Amino acid sequence: MINATRSLKVLVFAVFCAMLIWIVFMLPANFEHLYNVVLGNPDFYQGNLGMFISSFAGLIARFFAVILGMAVGFAVWGGGLTLSTVKLERMIEAALFLEGTYFILLFPSGLWWLGLGWNFLGAAYLLEAACAGSTLLILSFKIRDFNRDASTLKWVGIAGLGYIAALWFNSVFRWFDQIAVIGSEFLLRGATAWGFLVSLTAMSLAVVFAVPGAYFLAKNKSESIWWFGLSLVMIGVYYVVYVAYSVTSSNLDSAMQIDVWTLPFIALGAVMLRLKGNKTITEP
Repeated sequence: MINATRSLKVLVFAVFCAMLIWIVFMLPANFEHLYNVVLGNPDFYQGNLGMFISSFAGLIARFFAVILGMAVGFAVWGGGLTLSTVKLERMIEAALFLEGTYFILLFPSGLWWLGLGWNFLGAAYLLEAACAGSTLLILSFKIRDFNRDASTLKWVGIAGLGYIAALWFNSVFRWFDQIAVIGSEFLLRGATAWGFLVSLTAMSLAVVFAVPGAYFLAKNKSESIWWFGLSLVMIGVYYVVYVAYSVTSSNLDSAMQIDVWTLPFIALGAVMLRLKGNKTITEP
């Protein structure tokens, strides 16, 4: 069994905090769209109310997923909350369900963008919903059987792989979309070329490393922690480079529209690479 170190606990909370900050940053723009839609003011979402409602509801669902995740962390690791195992399971189920809902609610956005004609952005939304949304929802119904059904670990691995694949689609397909819209010439500029190459390489490696991670997790092998840690490092490396690229190109606002909350992954993954414990994740 793997024991959580102090640094691991701190970095898990850092990830939750980063996601919460990202959500709080995104909410004002959504409220502005809501204000315009309700009053009939000119807005991008006028005539696309279903797309806006699903996007806004998804963001709210993710907000509560993070709050529940932090509460579970405090209860398990902080010692400040005394909750029964059943209550903890229900909170974890709800957090996973709400995060899965966030991804599922990207589906209408994907349909709307593809309704304008084929584009990578619309395809990315649909694939994110399929990869992360569906697997997280399934996992949320499996959690209560965690101590009774060995296959639950398999679904944890599948959901982890699906989540990382969704991050891949959200980053790499956006680069492909830019190429499709404005041509490949912009890739010849130094900083842009590096950003694209690091995206394609680091994020693809993250998915590749997550595959053995999911496999070993299904087998209840502690090697899965190492592989998933390596995957998180690759994601963190990409977003460190991407944020640096965005700053140098005076494009930081647009960078905040994607998964920059994953920046702490580089430290979290590094800690996971150093974790020591038994050969199994859970006691047989």
